[in-house]
Amino acid sequence: MSQHLKNREGFALPMVIVIIAVLTAALAASFSSTNAEITTNSAERGQNRAFDIAEAGLEQFLVRRSTSWCVPSGACVTDPTKVDSEYTRVTFTNGYADVVARKVRPVIGTSNAIFFVRSKGVDTTLSGRLNAAAGTVYAERTVGVYAKWLTTTMNVKAAWLSLSGLVKNGSGQISGLDECGKQSDVAGVTVPKGDLTVSGSFTPTGNPPVDTSKTITQLQASTDISWQSILNGGIDADITIPGGTFPSAGTFSADTSYWPIIRIHTNGYSLPNAGRGMIIADSDFTISGSNMWEGIILVGGQLTSNGNNTTSGATVSGLNLLIGGSADTSSVNAAVDSTSVNNATANGTKSYVYNSCNVTKASSKLQHYGVISNSWVDNLASW
Repeated sequence: MSQHLKNREGFALPMVIVIIAVLTAALAASFSSTNAEITTNSAERGQNRAFDIAEAGLEQFLVRRSTSWCVPSGACVTDPTKVDSEYTRVTFTNGYADVVARKVRPVIGTSNAIFFVRSKGVDTTLSGRLNAAAGTVYAERTVGVYAKWLTTTMNVKAAWLSLSGLVKNGSGQISGLDECGKQSDVAGVTVPKGDLTVSGSFTPTGNPPVDTSKTITQLQASTDISWQSILNGGIDADITIPGGTFPSAGTFSADTSYWPIIRIHTNGYSLPNAGRGMIIADSDFTISGSNMWEGIILVGGQLTSNGNNTTSGATVSGLNLLIGGSADTSSVNAAVDSTSVNNATANGTKSYVYNSCNVTKASSKLQHYGVISNSWVDNLASW
């Protein structure tokens, strides 16, 4: 008995050491597993945030390319069909998205150019950092979609389309024959059935010269202008009146490439001088004297044209009739104008002609990428 116990002397210490070693290994493995799980979860959350950033950057680029994201933070161009690619960086509080639009097919005849738009989202938050062998890197995710560069921004139906009708006094011409020669001819004048009054030597031309074939209801349905959206700020203006100042004739003369979008909230505002671009008048608008305008004129209420003025582009008046207004009552949007929408009036010798080139230049800021259905890719390789 004593001999047996004597043989086991010194057993406790090795056993304790073995147990400590096993417990240490188990604890180390537990810490390692926990750390790996924390790292994995952090990486997954970082990837999810990077995905959200990439998606948001892509959407904002597509929607607000011309007005917000391409100047001055990127290398965007006026016409992306003329280059191989364009890019910009969209910045967020928790990261940024590098967006690149690369041309994959040029314009072919009347077919629009096709681009692949790629957005790499980067999560720059502390929790978005990942430990890599080369050091600390940020979580990234890249998405993309195919899109067409859409250049048709206004479907012109006539040189002068008046939903509220037109009273023409005096001489002059209203022509739907394209001065630029790039597009098909349109009607000279389009008004609701029975709502054209002519007094004087009026010589409309176009295809047809005068279109009074539709009722007001039919004409409203066929007018492809989202007027309520425009009133709600759907088109970003370069100048807003009141508040801003209408560009002088000298400003337009000094820069022939200047085609501003001018939003006018003042009822009864009168065009102060000749110019070019797009005018969006919420309510009544007047053109007097020999003032000339190149581009697009959109008038919510009554357009009154006096004198020997000339407009080259496209004109639409009475647009408040698209949002519940009436030519006979005062039910026009009260926030814009509490008066009724009266007939447009053209007095004196004047020229309202269709010019597709001027329409394109005036609406160039509205040209945009149109997403091609079923082309979304949500896990591209990042580079």
